[in-house]
Amino acid sequence: MKLEEIIEKLKGKGLREEQIKIVLEEKRISNSPFGYLLIKFGLVSADDWYNFVLKELKIVPIKIENMDISKEVLNILPEFLCRKYRTIPIFKGGNKIVCAMVDPVDESVIEELKKITGKEIEPRLTRDEEIRNALEKYLTQGGLDVILPVSKSQTIGEVYQPVGIEQIRDDSAVAAFEDIISKASELKATDIHLEIEEEGIRLRYRINGLLYEFPPPPLELYTPIVSHIKVLSNLDIAEKRIPQDGYCKLKLKDRDIDLRVSTFPTIFGEMIAIRVLDKKNIISGLEQLGFLPETLHRWRMLLEEPYGIILVTGPTGSGKTTTLYSSLNELDNTHKKIMTVEDPVEYHLKNVDQTQINPRAGLTFAVALRSILRQDPDVVMVGEIRDLETAEIAFRAAQTGQLVFSTLHTNTAPGAIIRLLDMGVEPYLISSSLIAILNQRLVRSICSGCKSEYKPIDEEIKTLDPTLLGKDIKYYTGRGCNLCNGTGFGGRIGIFELMIMNEELRRLTMRKSDLRDIMEEARKTGMRILREDGVIKVIEGITTINEVIYSTRKDSE
Repeated sequence: MKLEEIIEKLKGKGLREEQIKIVLEEKRISNSPFGYLLIKFGLVSADDWYNFVLKELKIVPIKIENMDISKEVLNILPEFLCRKYRTIPIFKGGNKIVCAMVDPVDESVIEELKKITGKEIEPRLTRDEEIRNALEKYLTQGGLDVILPVSKSQTIGEVYQPVGIEQIRDDSAVAAFEDIISKASELKATDIHLEIEEEGIRLRYRINGLLYEFPPPPLELYTPIVSHIKVLSNLDIAEKRIPQDGYCKLKLKDRDIDLRVSTFPTIFGEMIAIRVLDKKNIISGLEQLGFLPETLHRWRMLLEEPYGIILVTGPTGSGKTTTLYSSLNELDNTHKKIMTVEDPVEYHLKNVDQTQINPRAGLTFAVALRSILRQDPDVVMVGEIRDLETAEIAFRAAQTGQLVFSTLHTNTAPGAIIRLLDMGVEPYLISSSLIAILNQRLVRSICSGCKSEYKPIDEEIKTLDPTLLGKDIKYYTGRGCNLCNGTGFGGRIGIFELMIMNEELRRLTMRKSDLRDIMEEARKTGMRILREDGVIKVIEGITTINEVIYSTRKDSE
């Protein structure tokens, strides 16, 4: 039955024209089922709507409260869509899916479900209460662990109360937020940027290091979405004049996703930046990070050192935290006590004692590190060496029997020594404690679905490595496909330069030699610079010429 016919029948039962207009406008914005909106607006009761559909529209009903629905069937639809469309899949057979629905006559919803699943949808009528109970029952098997609020309803013909609009807008904001998070997970985005400008809302995802723009939610939902995010993150929803930082955890299908939320006031309203911290995407084997076999072997040998300090360097966003976490994950945490001091703690590691600094409370890197050393740790990870005090404590800890990991912002591995000296760290501390420095960048890897050979121009090859000119080498690029959303890339890997300290490097450190001398000696030890590591990955067809040039341009100047 067409929506127009349903509306005419409802008018006969007392529903007024202005009430219908409100519902239709909200349906246009949120695409929620028409019947569910009637219930949420308080224009009908859940029972009245059920009886109306059963009697007037003659839809087959079904009771799902005692059903045992398989996980395979439940996973056909993400839970956020089940909540949004007030439905739950109950049977699957051939090209057909049977769905229990609060509004089984909303053709737009059924068509949308058909597009999502690629199968025919057979709707069955059920009560909204049964849908809610089923979602709670199967919560751990489905999507986001957030339950929509449900308001009490009224009967047909009762006067519409304004509070209903606020409630439905809240629900629409929840659904929109879940859409945003689910899309981020689908795209493997690391960050979400939600901004309001003079022209409207801007939604962007950072994918493989670059920002891509996507269709935003409706303008009228922006403020409710921001409020919902702030509530989840324990932020002050009334405070819009100053930046705020918060954190929340959601369950998305079979994994936990942590969100680090940052708000920032602008002249048009608050903008939101969300770091998506998916443990499954970061805690991986070292083999998946992009190490060449020789470099990986040397790095793993370093992880077996009983004491000393190992630094991972590179600019912000170069994957330092991923490398450190993956390295700590390989250590023997059963027989070794591993502790970290971070700002913030991005991922929770099993059997690792992690601490987040709190400068307002006086818990700085230096204070935390000093206290940690009294806890008898075997391995310590310091999120970042930012000042002389932290550096000196970290280096002294490495001298007294701990294996210390930390990060530093430098462009090259040899440059870390110069940076430490400039900070005021005594040369003898560096010389006696420093084991190795790993410098790294991230490059995008070519999508496996659209990888194809191409012939670069000589200028590209010359810029990458002049020695490659005229050699019989196959070069690859990604043409763009559905698998990579047209980008030509599928994920990122690291390119590395690993400098392991030897006696001559220690002597140069003690003499406070310049960067050129340290670099020259490091090269003699077999250190492969970033550009060279990237060249190998170009030749192996892992990444592109331009990716390596772009990621190492400053280091090669």
